Amino acid sequence: MLANRQLWKNAIYGIALVTYICSFLFFGLAVAAVRQGSDVGTAVIDMLVALYFLIQVVFLFILSTVVERRRQSLPITFANRRK
Repeated sequence: MLANRQLWKNAIYGIALVTYICSFLFFGLAVAAVRQGSDVGTAVIDMLVALYFLIQVVFLFILSTVVERRRQSLPITFANRRK
């Protein structure tokens, strides 16, 4: 089960989707804080958290491409030196 690459890839995509949704949530919280005129510090922290989640999504997609790569077993060919 742990060697199933497709299972790992689907798990990574699921985590990336949840992380992407969280980034929109924190972006919305930051916009709402600015609109209400409340503390700017909370809006900045919400924006930083949203950016962190977006960067995490990028790294998760990079991880999914690494998981997808398969080891290629190419035959070794030697030059014919008898000629």
